[in-house]
Amino acid sequence: MSDSNPRRVKQSVSSPAKAGKASVSKPRKRTSGDVKELSPRNIMQAFEGNIEPVTPTLMYRLCALLVSFVMILLPVIYIAMIGGVIWGVYFHAVHSLGLFEAGSSSTSTHNRGKGMVLLLLVYLTPIVVGVILIIFMLKPLFSRPSHSSAFRALKREKEPLLFMFVDQVCDAVGAPRPVQINLDIQVNASAGFRRGWLSMLGNDLVLTIGMPLVAGLSIRQFSGVLAHEFGHFSQGAGMRLSFIIRSINIWFMRVVYERDAWDERLEYLSQSIDIRLGWILHLARLFVWITRKILWLLMMTGHLVSGFLMRQMEFDADRYEARLAGSRCFAATSKRLALLGVANQGALSDLGQFYAEGRLVDNLPALININLSKMPAEVKQAVTLHIKEEQTGWFDTHPATLERIANIQNEDPEGIFRLKSPATILFTDFSREAKFVTRDFYYGVFGKKIPREDLHSVDELMVRQEAENESHKAVQRFYQGAIYPNRPLLFSESAVKTPADAKQCAQELKSNREKLLKYREKYKSFVDEYREYESKSMSVAMAEVAVRARLKLKVDDPFFKSLTNYDKVMNAKHGLERKKSGTRVELEKYESLIVNRLERALQLFHVPKVQTQIADAALWERDLHDLLQALQATNSQLSRLWELHMNAVALQVLLRFFDELRTDDKYCEVVLSEMEKMETLLNSIYARFQRLLYPFEHSRVDITIAEFALVRIPESNNPGELLGAAEELFENLMALNHRVLGRLCLLAEEVETLLGFEVLPEFEEAIPDELES
Repeated sequence: MSDSNPRRVKQSVSSPAKAGKASVSKPRKRTSGDVKELSPRNIMQAFEGNIEPVTPTLMYRLCALLVSFVMILLPVIYIAMIGGVIWGVYFHAVHSLGLFEAGSSSTSTHNRGKGMVLLLLVYLTPIVVGVILIIFMLKPLFSRPSHSSAFRALKREKEPLLFMFVDQVCDAVGAPRPVQINLDIQVNASAGFRRGWLSMLGNDLVLTIGMPLVAGLSIRQFSGVLAHEFGHFSQGAGMRLSFIIRSINIWFMRVVYERDAWDERLEYLSQSIDIRLGWILHLARLFVWITRKILWLLMMTGHLVSGFLMRQMEFDADRYEARLAGSRCFAATSKRLALLGVANQGALSDLGQFYAEGRLVDNLPALININLSKMPAEVKQAVTLHIKEEQTGWFDTHPATLERIANIQNEDPEGIFRLKSPATILFTDFSREAKFVTRDFYYGVFGKKIPREDLHSVDELMVRQEAENESHKAVQRFYQGAIYPNRPLLFSESAVKTPADAKQCAQELKSNREKLLKYREKYKSFVDEYREYESKSMSVAMAEVAVRARLKLKVDDPFFKSLTNYDKVMNAKHGLERKKSGTRVELEKYESLIVNRLERALQLFHVPKVQTQIADAALWERDLHDLLQALQATNSQLSRLWELHMNAVALQVLLRFFDELRTDDKYCEVVLSEMEKMETLLNSIYARFQRLLYPFEHSRVDITIAEFALVRIPESNNPGELLGAAEELFENLMALNHRVLGRLCLLAEEVETLLGFEVLPEFEEAIPDELES
């Protein structure tokens, strides 16, 4: 049965306005013959015996003893502080009662009432403050960490080869076997006590494997990573000491930085009740703050003392890895893990783009691996440079990579396990487990189960992403790299009609192309000049709110430092506007060439002789109207979007001081003024797109551009929500403008190719600093 909804029919992946001409070949699936080449028996037999244990030195043992003493001493010091405060409150409560006797005998009858009230206040204040302080000092001892990370527990009968492999690595290293194996989405692997402190007396261990790690490593590299993790557990005392040190350090970090409802309640009460009583709560908050600073000092002491020992433990674990997989493999794995970390960040960025259109990838480890395989050479070089320049800090628990590689140079370069097949062969069905872990990850992020229809295959989403990349490249080619995102094109929809004289139109197209190439460098210099003025305008916006709210900002910029009062800010603002106005005239000369070239190409598309030679011409004809409408709408709002962006930057500056100055009238006045300005601008821009349909395929049919750009209108009295909405609207509409322009440029290039014109060379554009902020 055909779909009668015209908008639903429009949602076709084959549409050039939806998916472009890009295609992505599917990765070759492993055939049954590949699996037979490495049977479980072959894999197990590849282990050539066990490795020699790493023997700790005497200095290492003495250091471990000293660190153990200090790490246990730190919580004892904190508990002793609590005891001191309790004793102090008790001593005051018992021994200060004499104040009332002395007060009643030394004052006259007339002043005795007031004196007794004052004495009661002097007596009760230390008790109230002390009790609050004791509660807040005891609270960290009983608080429990939140367990938000999702994982999937495996059963031995479901994944027998993986369990056999892990057991073999443990035997080779001389470590106890784990009783449980979990899977998660981290680019990491870890081994630890399954029930925390309750498992300290036995070998109740759990191994957690990050699926992206398995997807991105060979079985040899993966075996080395496991050997490293179990190397920590090859010595019973060492693994328990490591657990104690890490637990204490993590506890200190939590109690120093975490805040809960108790903290918020104390802050609220201190500010809401009358100052004649509220000052007692303010005093209590001061002492709580002091205790947290003492905790911070203890925490840093613990990090400093334990850092050296933890780094030595890492060195020893590295030697286990090198002895099992080989020292050369260790070096390769170290770099591979760094690249996987970068690929993971790229995959998360891709997820954000997919989610904007209501889609999520069903296999995140596969997406990370694709990002790794497509990583540009310059990014890989940057990772290599980072590894070379990395230095070990005093508080680091892991040594720098080059130090670790130097540490294992004397180990066996080949190791006892040298298979190089993908680590995924250890799983019965790796793809299935990766998809389960991906869904668990979404559940942890969104707090709800994701409907199956929102999950899409990696291949499908990569085709879409490749189409987007082609659109971006088309814009770069069309502008010849001389593009500035917030400059609107003065484009007229009515101009895109079948030309009266096709030959003359083609000649004008050719002339515009030639002029673009001729004036590109000159225009690029004006773009750079305009970008500098915009950057300074951002500084002016920050300085303006700082002056109005009487803030002292520390910005390492000579231009910003010169804006010391309101008159100087206004003079700088007007001066920049004049300069931008002059540069804008020059920019429009080049931009008119781009507009004319694009209009001529789209006019020629409507010539029947041209249109019959274009693939999917009917789909282009159908989508062109919506694309042009969207381009007109976004172009009309670019200057206001940029104003909204600068407004958001100014509000961000103000909100840095919110906790400190929330009771300052002048500060609050400026904040409310900026919020009102932002809300008005945001609502006005949003309204412009409420009746325009989103021109690309979306999981929701007939979604408007407004609904795509902003999930929901924020509350007007919530500065955080308002700021987030402004940034979301800015980013999505700017991206949409660029995307629509890219689609039109692709069609224009196709028309030019049919006319015998070569596609212009590509230019890469650096991301402006102000957009990165």
